Amino acid sequence: MTARQKMAKLVSTGRGRIVLAAALVCLIVGGVVGVSTLRGGETAPPSGTPPTPTAPAIDGDGAVSMDGRAPLTGIPIENALDRPAVTVKISNTPDAHPHRGLGDADIVFVEPITGATTRLAAIFHSKLPAQVGPVRSLRPMDAALIGPTKGVIANTMADRWVLDYVDGVADLANLGTLRVPAGTYRLDDSRRAPNHVFARPAELLSLSGRTEPPTPYFAYASGLDRSTAQLIGKPAGAVTIGYGGAATATWTYAPGSRRWTRAEKWSPHLIENDGQVAADNVIVLSAARDTSFAKARPSMTILDVFDASGTLQLFTGDKVVDGRWTKGDVNDPFTFTTADGKPLLLTPGQTWIECALTSMPITITNGR
Repeated sequence: MTARQKMAKLVSTGRGRIVLAAALVCLIVGGVVGVSTLRGGETAPPSGTPPTPTAPAIDGDGAVSMDGRAPLTGIPIENALDRPAVTVKISNTPDAHPHRGLGDADIVFVEPITGATTRLAAIFHSKLPAQVGPVRSLRPMDAALIGPTKGVIANTMADRWVLDYVDGVADLANLGTLRVPAGTYRLDDSRRAPNHVFARPAELLSLSGRTEPPTPYFAYASGLDRSTAQLIGKPAGAVTIGYGGAATATWTYAPGSRRWTRAEKWSPHLIENDGQVAADNVIVLSAARDTSFAKARPSMTILDVFDASGTLQLFTGDKVVDGRWTKGDVNDPFTFTTADGKPLLLTPGQTWIECALTSMPITITNGR
């Protein structure tokens, strides 16, 4: 049975929200399953071994060999990162800010969900911060976005049909709050529910039974000046993704750091004790709406991102380049190319992917 056939079968059963409701009840009352209470943050473990500069091996397309590089950032590393990746689903409402631990993510997906609201799916591999959050529930689209990592996903559960779908099609260790021992997640009583649940990636990893590191998600140039956007792109100073309402987000190029900084409609996008969100690469990925789930949740926004293709814009340095994305089944990797089919090469570093409906306005400003 294909992923779409499983999806249709689960949606047709009309299974409701029992699991999500139970998770929220347990969390709100300081439940005994998977959570414990704390005040404030915890100290993050030391960072990994600093990279040792080497002459990069480059193939015929200009992409560097990923040997000796972090698979989800392309940054040179001295010691192999042989652990799996941990993804955390994160709330992105105003009450959820500032986020905790987000600055250590290798890759972050921004997902439109219901109405003018987004959530994040942050993938951690190079670094595992002590805490990440606030944590929220799964959505069907997580299967296709995170499935290629074949790692762990942290969440506050979901409707039963969503859990059954993700468990049935995605090669992930789905360790939601009701599936792990007490203390794995933390409740921070300085935050108001439901934005008070925080994941501990190292704890989740130890419970997962997974051992394999992720394969590379992107192809990388040897450095910023050799990235596709810098070589063939057009000048860009800002991009606004029109999710609607308070969810509309803007990235602005920062010449001093040669990175992009993110702002929500109401304020700069801040990380607790870590300043404003910044990324080396920003991809705006446009996709059609997936109507397969309409019967179960008509108001839920879900993008069609497997067995599909579409357009994108890649922002690296002070330039933007148009491209295309294609993806096979749920656990297959994305392929990112230029408009004429050549590999799209990112600069090594952190990457954010803004997932937008094709109907959403994308406004690009030339900063020069």
